[in-house]
Amino acid sequence: MILLIKRLLSILISLITIYGISNGKEKGKFVQNADVSVIVNPCVEYQTISGFGASACWWAQDIGATDNAEDVAKLLFGKDGLALNIYRYNIGGGEKENPNSRIGGNRATESFYYLNEQTGEYEYDFTRDAAAQHMLDLALAQGCVDTVVLFANSPHYSMTVTGQATGGTEEFFSNLPEENYQAFADYFITIAEYFLGKGVPVKYISPINEPQWSWGGGWVGQEGCHYETDEIVALMKVFAKSITRSGLDIKLMAPESGALGDQTIEWFDRLTSDPEIAAVLGSLSYHSYWSDGNAAEKYNFGNTLKEKGYSVPVDMTEWCELPLEHDNSDFGGAMRTARIIAQDLELSGANSWSAWTGVNNYGTKEDGTRWSDGLLSMSDGGEEFETCQRYYALAHYSKFIPAGSVRVKASQDIRDVTFVKDENGKYIDGQRSFNVSAWKTPDKKFVVVIVNEGADRKFVISELGKIKSAVWQSTADAQLEKTHDGIALPLINCPSQSITTVVYY
Repeated sequence: MILLIKRLLSILISLITIYGISNGKEKGKFVQNADVSVIVNPCVEYQTISGFGASACWWAQDIGATDNAEDVAKLLFGKDGLALNIYRYNIGGGEKENPNSRIGGNRATESFYYLNEQTGEYEYDFTRDAAAQHMLDLALAQGCVDTVVLFANSPHYSMTVTGQATGGTEEFFSNLPEENYQAFADYFITIAEYFLGKGVPVKYISPINEPQWSWGGGWVGQEGCHYETDEIVALMKVFAKSITRSGLDIKLMAPESGALGDQTIEWFDRLTSDPEIAAVLGSLSYHSYWSDGNAAEKYNFGNTLKEKGYSVPVDMTEWCELPLEHDNSDFGGAMRTARIIAQDLELSGANSWSAWTGVNNYGTKEDGTRWSDGLLSMSDGGEEFETCQRYYALAHYSKFIPAGSVRVKASQDIRDVTFVKDENGKYIDGQRSFNVSAWKTPDKKFVVVIVNEGADRKFVISELGKIKSAVWQSTADAQLEKTHDGIALPLINCPSQSITTVVYY
């Protein structure tokens, strides 16, 4: 009996050492300095990743006209850079030519569709938007881009109720009248035909962007258009019929919801249940805003997607840090970005992940710090640019997890998150101090990415039958540093606030 009591006490002390003592909603909370054993099970497969990307909105029309264009193309889309394979080309609403425009700078876009003052008719001129087209050509020349998405924030201003592509004069009403749905579809199909004729790998057209936002009224910062649910479905039906008639090998991407919640699942249901739309629907798309600190929301969203079992991929097509809390040189921006990528891929199960924008203008505060939400940051006009810390976060995924890789099960031996439930049993809050995902690549390698926002930890990872490994790590002191390449390490040291990618080969 005494021996049994001693053994029980020993087990209890071990549990306290690993998990700590807690109560209430923190029951089972992990101890920050506990080592983590990660078991990768390649037999349990989840989604296949179709890639990583960024939009060229609105920087391409600046940088594409500078001597920096090729350098930027290499950094974002080159094999030695991020190797992004998804390029989101903005089909602007033409505010640059609109005499009544309420915006300026590079957010006022040049359109292929313009008013010929001699004839008084709107015509197409595909020599326009030349700098943005040049940027796309340079990106394609890097050899990584296999997917181009043509997306619009608004219909062309000439098709709208207000004569502006910046939304309505009032909030929450659609600026596209129903009688112009077909004109908008024809416009998009014509532009898609042009790019396809050039050999550009256009796979998707995406006519709607963040339809739930108000877009208009007193606040106008960019092009945008609000749509109600029935309007989304009606417009997509027109587009679906137009794609089918055209015979083009393209698919619809929709509805680019601005957040996980709101009406996103309702929209997914409506689009997939309509036979005409479903016939050409290639992607259900959402943006991952406003859930940065709540892993439970992504977990709930992912579970709902599993229950629905949609027959088309679900893609995360836009995210940046909102509100912007880290300047360009702050590694905290990289940690935030890495967390979002990890959770969108693991908890939500996204099939692709794209940053909001590859490059954006920076603003400078009184202390000299520069602030931008891009992967790269540029001066007005694009004559100067610099790398933001969040660039390295995306690199830990995009450089090592190619399209066609399959996410596999990666379980750890300590529970590092506590999700809080509401009275209905739904998870409403919860965050992790580390996120781990594992991938099986097309060339039979295994990739494990660890995002450690907690204290210093050591990770023990099953070697998956591979005898060698290479390790890349980013911290505030050194980014994307290769720390090992040789016999597989038994322990992976992951300091606090670090991102680590391990490739087993």
